[in-house]
Order: sequence, then C-alpha cells, then structure tokens
Amino acid sequence: MPAPHTPSIVSPLPVGPVKVNPAVAAFPKLAKLIAYLDGLTTRANLSTLDSLLREQRLSLEDFRPAIMFGLRGYKRNTISRSDHYELLALCWRSGHCTPIHDHQGVSCAFRVIHGQGTEIRFARSASGQVIPEQSRIMPPEFVCSADEPDIHQIVNAQAADHDLVTLHIYSPPIRHMNTYRPVEPRERLDVYGSDDESVVI
Repeated sequence: MPAPHTPSIVSPLPVGPVKVNPAVAAFPKLAKLIAYLDGLTTRANLSTLDSLLREQRLSLEDFRPAIMFGLRGYKRNTISRSDHYELLALCWRSGHCTPIHDHQGVSCAFRVIHGQGTEIRFARSASGQVIPEQSRIMPPEFVCSADEPDIHQIVNAQAADHDLVTLHIYSPPIRHMNTYRPVEPRERLDVYGSDDESVVI
C-alpha cells in the first residue's frame, strides 16, 4: 500500500518595503508621470509622453523645490532620472535660449508651466545650412513634442523680468545632440563708390 501523499509546504517569500521614488514626495502631482517613467525598460514612446504631459494640472507652486535659475543661460534642474529617462524643470530668464538642435535617438516632450515660450522650427537648405521655417508662441499648459527629424530652438523672448519655467522629459537621458548654425547675413559692405563699381548714368 503506497504511503499517503504529504503535501509540501511552500513558505511565502519575504516581502520587503516597496521602493518609492523620493521625487514623488517632493512633487506629488507628478506621481503618475514618475511611476510610468520609473517603469521604463527602453526608450519611451513620444505620443505617450505627450499624452501624460497633457493630463497634468500643474502650477509654478508645484515646482518650488526645482525653481533655480542660471546666471549665463537657462538652467536644467533634475527632478528624477534613471538609465531610461530624465525629468527636468528648465528655468529661463528673459533672452535665454537653446542652441538650434535636434533630438536624434531621444524622445523629447515638454510642457510650459509658467510664462510664455517661443519655439522656432528650422528646415535644412540645399546648402546644408538650416533656415527658419516657422515659429509659434507657447503659453502656459502648452505641450511640445519633438520627433527625431525636428530641428528647433526654444527661446524666452519675453520682456525683462518675465521668467519661463518648463517641464521636460528626455528618454533616454540626453547626453549629446546635433547643433546647427542658421544662414546668417554676411558682413556689411559699402558698395557705392567702391573701386570696382561703375556708375552708368
């Protein structure tokens, strides 16, 4: 007669404390966004970033711990980051601007939190230089998504004492970018009366 079967006893695995991103405590309104970003194992989908930023209801007060301005240009203040993303508050004084750049290999989206920004989009010319194609004003709550081929520049073109604060996501973290020089006017040259000019009356 076979021995009766004795059921095996499986001990439950120990459950440790759930790791909470400290940025959630400092920026509670960003909890859903940070949870999505912390779950990334590869580059984020750009349309998903755009949708998540549009869902947010944010004010300047929600970002006080990250409001720091630079002396010589806009300042990037890190809120949270991993190997797959960085979440930043960018602070701009009047006249601060990015170089003309693209985002090859990176999903980039941002939302205007305070102030009014200007985006200038560029197109490649036949000469290989870039020329301004269009510009648009970005009021508070405006969301901008930049795809890989997009070449643009962000500017705080407001009057003095009017600051700009934007919330940016880069996935993966932006470590380098291509920058461009626009077609620029040549040096001024006075031609009237020059030696190589003939005046025909």
